Amino acid sequence: MSTIGKRIRDARVKCGISVDDLAARLGKNRATVYRYESDDIENFPISIIGSLSDALGVSPAYLMGWIDEEKPATPVDDGLSEIAEIFTQLSAENRSKLLELSHLYLDAQRKSGENQ
Repeated sequence: MSTIGKRIRDARVKCGISVDDLAARLGKNRATVYRYESDDIENFPISIIGSLSDALGVSPAYLMGWIDEEKPATPVDDGLSEIAEIFTQLSAENRSKLLELSHLYLDAQRKSGENQ
C-alpha cells in the first residue's frame, strides 16, 4: 500500500506538474510540498487534501489511500476549494462576517434572477 506522500508525488509527476507549480497552486512553499511527498509531516493537515486533489486531478479518496484507482476528482466549482481554505484560516468573527456577506450576495442574486 502506498503512502499519501507517494500518491501525491506519483500524481504530480503523472500530471507533469513541478514541485514549484504545485506549491504555488497550494499557496505553500516548495519545502512543504517536498515534506508532503516524503511523508515527513507527522500530522498531515487534512484541510489540504481538497486543494491537493483539485491541483493533481485525483480524488481525495485516492490521496488518502481509501481507494486504489486514480479516479479524477469530482469537478468543483472554480474557487470553492480556495474559499474553503481561506475560511478555515479566518477568525470566528471574520468567518461570521464572510457568511453574512455571502448571504447578502446570494439574496441579491436571487432577486435579480441570476443563475447559479
